[in-house]
Amino acid sequence: MKGATETDAMTYRNNIRFLVGMTVNIMIGIGSAIAQTTAFSCPASDGINPLPNVQAAISKNDQAFLKALLAQDKVALNAMISNDFVYVHEPGLISTKQQFLQDFVAKGYIEAVLEPLQPAEPMRQYCSTIFSHYTGHLRTKQDSPYPPTVVVHIWALQDGKWVLIHRQECHNGQPIGKQLSQEGGPNFTDALGSKPSPEVQKIIEEREASWVYAMITTDSPGMDKLTHESLRYIHVNGHFSSKKDFMKELLGGFTETDLRENSYRQFGNTVIALHKARFRHTGQAGQSPGQQIHVWWKVGDNWVMVSRHSARFEN
Repeated sequence: MKGATETDAMTYRNNIRFLVGMTVNIMIGIGSAIAQTTAFSCPASDGINPLPNVQAAISKNDQAFLKALLAQDKVALNAMISNDFVYVHEPGLISTKQQFLQDFVAKGYIEAVLEPLQPAEPMRQYCSTIFSHYTGHLRTKQDSPYPPTVVVHIWALQDGKWVLIHRQECHNGQPIGKQLSQEGGPNFTDALGSKPSPEVQKIIEEREASWVYAMITTDSPGMDKLTHESLRYIHVNGHFSSKKDFMKELLGGFTETDLRENSYRQFGNTVIALHKARFRHTGQAGQSPGQQIHVWWKVGDNWVMVSRHSARFEN
């Protein structure tokens, strides 16, 4: 779509907005969740460095999470995991908190590992949320040995304590365990709470539509406005891209970018958008399907993307 007119661009964005919103509108009746709005102070408004005491608390929480998993301590896990928790496993499978406790914790983990990445990736705080990055894995008795896997935990401040709201994995190499088809698996996260208000959701859907448009038209100025300087994109193979890296990768071109079955969770000034994504790189016949999150952060009156993380389906 290079060389498209402004009318073409507007028509395309409107079509994308309809498609992005359509699945959400179908699913909106599921569950009794209500929108939440929470005010947060921003001691780490640079989006890079949490305060030392906060960083220590998150590190302690990450280790306590592992200890509780190995001990099958559901009381401790229930206290430290948000009711709006989502776990995107390495093959793209999605688990809510209830599914995670029933389908995985109940089986028993024999290994629960979180180790520093090499090179190290620092924690990042966006006021209401904190991202911690590791290499590691969770292994049940039925699982084969795991290769080094990139793990991201997202923590949010709720009722005066930091709770785990999201875990996502990916690794370099062959997929592990039972694989999903290219269509992925079921997504029940739209029935969770922490929904953004209709006004905020509309803004995020518009940002997503603009992001898709920028991807397939190689619109570097447009993408620059949509993304924060601290952006981290974690690819399906575990590779980290900074914003500078990503802007160079954008120039490689995409002939197709498609986001489906979208759900949104808001934690203070951060919105996590979860969707099934398909990408087709310019000059390549195959698609790259996977389960992906986009994390949007409100800076002033503007929402900008601070994180992307993809987990692949079967290729």
